[in-house]
Amino acid sequence: MNALEWIAEQKIRSAIESGQWDNLRGKGKPLQWDENPFEPPEWRMAFSLLRQNGFSLPWLEERKDIEAEIQHFRSQFTRQIQSGNRLGEMDGIKKQIERLNKRIFRYNLGAPSERFHLQPLNFEQELVRAKAEQDQNS
Repeated sequence: MNALEWIAEQKIRSAIESGQWDNLRGKGKPLQWDENPFEPPEWRMAFSLLRQNGFSLPWLEERKDIEAEIQHFRSQFTRQIQSGNRLGEMDGIKKQIERLNKRIFRYNLGAPSERFHLQPLNFEQELVRAKAEQDQNS
């Protein structure tokens, strides 16, 4: 830590200890960012208009839709497991997973970074998840 960082740290600690930051406006509430520092300046107005009218970026909207569809699929799959469907009767489930995975693949191609990618679904893993949920509900 260099001298300037040390001085700044000491001043911050002193202000905290003396209670100077106890009554700040918005204390305990999430920060409200009016601008995204990572968005390109030439797109700032367009993004602002989208946000003000309840929209977000297309890839974010797609992700929300996919996550909702995955949740619906999982609850449906769990209900089928609970009703005693045998694995041989799961062709429809496998087709749903295949369709979801195609949608996930297309989404991942449009996502701006790997850290936003969704993992494809796997039948065996979903079966384990559904059985575990069934055991929890029993």
